[in-house]
Amino acid sequence: MFDRITPVVKNLLIINVVVFFISNLNDQFFYSNFAFFNPILPNSEQLINPNFKFWQIISYMFMHGSLGHLFSNMFGLFIFGSTLETYMGSRKFLIYYLITGIGAALLNSVLNTYEMNQMIADSQQYWRQAVIPMVGASGAIFGILVAFGFLFPNVELMLLFFPVPIKAKYFVVLYGAYELYAGAAGIQQGVAHFAHIGGLITGLVLLKFFGFNQRSYK
Repeated sequence: MFDRITPVVKNLLIINVVVFFISNLNDQFFYSNFAFFNPILPNSEQLINPNFKFWQIISYMFMHGSLGHLFSNMFGLFIFGSTLETYMGSRKFLIYYLITGIGAALLNSVLNTYEMNQMIADSQQYWRQAVIPMVGASGAIFGILVAFGFLFPNVELMLLFFPVPIKAKYFVVLYGAYELYAGAAGIQQGVAHFAHIGGLITGLVLLKFFGFNQRSYK
C-alpha cells in the first residue's frame, strides 16, 4: 500500500510531520513566525498587522495545532492525494495544493477583516481577533476533496463516520454545505470553516483553469 504513495504526497507527509515535531520544541517562536496572521488591521492606526509576514501564507499550511489536527489532514492527503497526483501530474498537483491553501487563507482573511471592521478599533475583542493565527493544511485538503469529487464523482467512499457507501460528488457537496452552515452559525469555535470553503472554491476555479474534465467511472 505504501509503495503506491506518489512523490509529492510522500514529501508533503514527511514535511508536515517533521515540522509538527520541530515546532513543538519552541511553539511560541514557530507560531509567531510561521502561523498565518490576518495582515490587515481595519480602523486602526496600524493598517498592517505587525504579526504578519509574507511567507506565512504558505508556511501556515505546514503548522498544526495538535497531533489530532495533523493526523486528520494527513489522512485526507494520504487517502486522496496520490490518485490526484497520478491524474494531474506531480508539478500541477503541487501547484494545486499550494494555491488552494493560499486561497483558503485569503478568504478567511477577508472575512476576518470584515468582522474586525464591525468591532471597536483597538478593543480587547478586536485585538483578540488580530492575534489569533490560523494553522493547518485543511484548506488545501478541502481543495483535494473537491478535486476528487469533481474528477471521480461516482467513486463510492466508505467513511468511518458514515455508515453506508456514498459517491464522492455527494460527499463533497454535503461536506461543503456543512462547512458553510458551521461557519455561518459559529459552530466549533477555533475551526476556520470559511478557510475550508476557500479551499473548495479555489480548487474548483483551478480545475477549470487547468482544463481538467470530470471522470464518470467508478
